[in-house]
Amino acid sequence: MGLFDAFKESNVLYFSGCFNYFKFRENFHIYREIFDRLGIRFKVIEKKFCCGLPLFEAGYETEVRRLARRNFDIFKEEGIKEIITTEPCCYKFFSQNYPEMIPDWDIKILNLWEIILEKLLKKPRLIKTKGYETVTFHDSCYLGRYCKIYDAPRKILEAIGYEVREMDNSRENSFCCGSCGGLVRTNPALANKIAKERILQAKRIGVNKMIVIGFENYSLLSKNAVNSGIEILELSDVLSVALGIRELDEVSRTKKIAEEFIEGEESIFEESSIKSEKEIIAEVKENTDSEDELKEEDFYEDLKND
Repeated sequence: MGLFDAFKESNVLYFSGCFNYFKFRENFHIYREIFDRLGIRFKVIEKKFCCGLPLFEAGYETEVRRLARRNFDIFKEEGIKEIITTEPCCYKFFSQNYPEMIPDWDIKILNLWEIILEKLLKKPRLIKTKGYETVTFHDSCYLGRYCKIYDAPRKILEAIGYEVREMDNSRENSFCCGSCGGLVRTNPALANKIAKERILQAKRIGVNKMIVIGFENYSLLSKNAVNSGIEILELSDVLSVALGIRELDEVSRTKKIAEEFIEGEESIFEESSIKSEKEIIAEVKENTDSEDELKEEDFYEDLKND
């Protein structure tokens, strides 16, 4: 990079996703610090954005196409040529669905996790604090099943000192945490049951930390992990500590997680309250035709009010 290149505005958009931007705003800024520390150039467009996946999954085909076109027009006006995103759902939707909806789509979606790994391996001196701890990693359905990205997140964790112990259901055979497909909005009770089962899978292998990518996964799992002995951390949490941006105890203090279960739910440690994985999967199938849908404006309001 030349001297004057450093002053040029980047044509790489950091698209944070709705949950990160609206609900977990602190981590939105933490990711920006991580990118700066690693030398990842980017720009942010300060406008109300949604990639459109919630609309798509709720069946609003016309509306999501209109939203995608609006987003594309804004990207072009801003000179965007490439996009990085920290949300697996946005990565999947931009890389796989936008080219189908927009014939002239010509923006490249970069694999941020490969970029982060490459930066860490090239400049190990950037790592100020190593984890030296055994953790487990939860594969996001969007990142894993849809996009086949399994290795890079694990190698990032290994590069910053963690040993990754796999749960019984991992990688291609991973177990959904319950946050995908709009289930949290259409059947929150079932989503919570699935999340609790995933947390129990972590307990069975003897770890006390689960690392996730994406704030929909983080939001659901952390709420259901209260008093479980399992701490849920998003990748930005451990990266910020490793790069010297935050202290580990600061990460724990700043997490604003509900300290109580939903009224009427039993503790996840009472085996009688936990359905088997087959029962949970069967219940998911029975509820796939839920009539509850989500409009775009309702989605933004829900995020602001949470």
